[in-house]
Amino acid sequence: DCGEVGRRQPGNSRRQPGTTVNLLRGLLRLVPLVGRPATTMTGWEQMWSKGLAPGQAFDASRTEPAFARLLEQASVDPPLPAVGSKALVPGCGRGYAVVSLERAGYVAEGLEIAPTAAKVAEAYIRSQGAVAVVRTGDFFGLELERQYDFVFDSTFLCALPPSLREDWATMMAGIISPGGQLITNIFPIREDNEPDPADGDIGSGPPYALSPSLVERLLTRAGFVCLGMEPVADSLRARGRREVLARWRAPASQ
Repeated sequence: DCGEVGRRQPGNSRRQPGTTVNLLRGLLRLVPLVGRPATTMTGWEQMWSKGLAPGQAFDASRTEPAFARLLEQASVDPPLPAVGSKALVPGCGRGYAVVSLERAGYVAEGLEIAPTAAKVAEAYIRSQGAVAVVRTGDFFGLELERQYDFVFDSTFLCALPPSLREDWATMMAGIISPGGQLITNIFPIREDNEPDPADGDIGSGPPYALSPSLVERLLTRAGFVCLGMEPVADSLRARGRREVLARWRAPASQ
């Protein structure tokens, strides 16, 4: 249930190791992210050009298991976009999810702001026998042509300055076809006894803390409808901390 998960996750509030988050913050102190123009020149290129090994920082060494399982399910209600649809992974990193989408039958495409990251992703994708393309560019510079039927966001929203969150939601509504779907892997999520970032406690980053209620607020204001929201089981967590996988239907019109 979208509303119940959005308010707060019940259950285990034991703090998980913060290695992934702390390492990512250390790497990204190279260049600050301030305002929209800075999205075109950030610490991402410097980080990738220094060499980012699989499993380091945000790299999970694989497609997020919860998303991979969703793609592999024979029956999903409501159904995922039709096979053959055009799919995008913004901030695709090494391209794990791009490969998974292609293998699931989608015309997949990655987007990376760092040229080195795009080259690394292309090399990985080819090594897996896939043909998907990774574009180098700024997400906020995409044409608002509602050209994608399926978009997967994981560790992309959390990397953006909080001042760009509403723009992120507006962009998603502008690039996803009417009735198309957005999958958000909501991460990192604070513990139940900590402030919900939806209430204004932004904290430090990147990555900036997210919550189901925060993402739901952003996307519903942009016209999206929540199709489902599920806490990710411990065994399927990609980075050792709490995640929620949510599915959204894009607005029919803008």
